Amino acid sequence: MQSPPLQDTAPPADYRRNFTGGLIHGVFFQLSEAFSNINTVLPSFIATLTASTVVIGLMVVAQQIGEVVPQLFTAYHVEARRYEKPILMWIITMRWVSWGLLAVVTSLFALDAPRVVLILLVALFASFSLAGGVGSVVYADVFAKAIPTERRGRFIGWKQLIGYTLAIGAGWVVAWILSDPERIPYPMNFALIFALASAFLLVAFGGIALVREPPSTHERETESFRDSLVRAVHLTKVNRNFRRLITARGLTAVMVLSAPFFVLFALNDIGVPPASVGLYLAAQMTGAALSNLLWGYLGDRLGNRTVIVGTSLAGLGAVLAGIAAFVVGPLPLFLTFFLVGATMSGVRLGYSNIILEMAPDHLRATCVALLGTLLAPIALVPLAIGVVVTWVPISFVLVVDVVAMAGAVVAALLLRDPRHGAEGACIT
Repeated sequence: MQSPPLQDTAPPADYRRNFTGGLIHGVFFQLSEAFSNINTVLPSFIATLTASTVVIGLMVVAQQIGEVVPQLFTAYHVEARRYEKPILMWIITMRWVSWGLLAVVTSLFALDAPRVVLILLVALFASFSLAGGVGSVVYADVFAKAIPTERRGRFIGWKQLIGYTLAIGAGWVVAWILSDPERIPYPMNFALIFALASAFLLVAFGGIALVREPPSTHERETESFRDSLVRAVHLTKVNRNFRRLITARGLTAVMVLSAPFFVLFALNDIGVPPASVGLYLAAQMTGAALSNLLWGYLGDRLGNRTVIVGTSLAGLGAVLAGIAAFVVGPLPLFLTFFLVGATMSGVRLGYSNIILEMAPDHLRATCVALLGTLLAPIALVPLAIGVVVTWVPISFVLVVDVVAMAGAVVAALLLRDPRHGAEGACIT
C-alpha cells in the first residue's frame, strides 16, 4: 500500500528568502540557457563556422564529460565543508564572464577568423561545463538544506514554470534576431544572443547571493578519496533500485544528447529556413513550461517515479514525431521539440528530486555524484553520432533513439519510489 503524500509543515528560518533567491537564480539561469541552447542556437552558430558535424558532437561530449568527471571528487571534498555557497558563486561568475567574452570575440573575429572563434567556443564551453560538474553536486546539497523536502516540488515547479515561460519568449527573440540579416547582420546577431546569455547569468548570480545557506551538520565518513570511491562502488552493487534509476536515466540521455542533431536534420534533410531555429527553441521551451505543471503535480502527489515514467514516454514520442517529419514534412518537428522540452523538464524535476529522497543526508552528495559519474560513458554518444552521420543520413539517429527510449520506458516502470517503501532508498 502506498503511503500518503508528504504533509506540509511550517517553513524553517530564511525559507522565504531562500525560496526567492533560488527562484531568481533558477529562472534567469534557464533564461540564459535558452539563449545559449545546445540543441538549437549553438548548432546553428557552429554551422556558420564549419561544415563539420563532428564539432557539434564534440561540444555535447565536452558538456557531458565536464559535468560528470569532477562529481565524485567534489562529493568527497564537500562532505567536510559547512558552507558550499561560495563555490556556486565562483562557478556562475565564470560562466557569465565566458559568454560575455564569446560575444566580444564573435563580433570581432567570426568573419575573418572563424576557426579562432570555434576553438574559443569549444574551450570556453568545456571549461564552464567542467565547473558545472562541480556545481551540480554543490547546488543539490545547498538547496537540499535551504528548501525542505515537502516544499521542493513547488520550488522546482515554480522555478521551471517561470523560467521556461520566459525562455519561450527567448525563442521568439532569437527568431527575430536571426530572421533579418539586414537588420542585424552576421556575426553581430549571434554576438547579441551571447551577450544576452551573459547578462541573464549575471542576474542569476544575484539570486545565489541572496540565499542564506544553513550549515552542514554531518561529518566526513571516509578517510580518503579512495575510500569514498570504494563506498560508491559498494553502493551501486548492493542497490538494485539505484541501478534501475541509472539505466532509465542513461537511456533517456541517449535521446537528449542526440537532440542537437535534430536541428541539422531539420535544416539539411527537411529544408527548413534558418529562422525556424528560434521557433523550434520556442516550441522546446513551451513543452518544458507546460509539462512542468504536470511533472510538479505528479511529483508531489504520486512520487517522482511517476514523473520519470512520463518523461520516458515523452522522449519516445519526440523521436516518433521526428520520424513522422521525415515522411510528411516539417510540421511534426514542432511536436518533436515540444516533447524534447517536456523530456528535459521531466529529467530535471524527476531525477533531481528522486535522488534527494533516495539518499540520507550523509550520502546525498555521493549519490548525486555517482548518478552523474556512472553515466559518463554515454557522453561519448554525440561524438559518435557526429562521426557516423558523415557517412549515413542524420535520420539514422532517430532509429537509435527509438530503441533507447523504449528501453527507458521499461526501466522506469521497474523503478521503485523511495517515498513509498524502503526498497527505493539509496543506502549502503
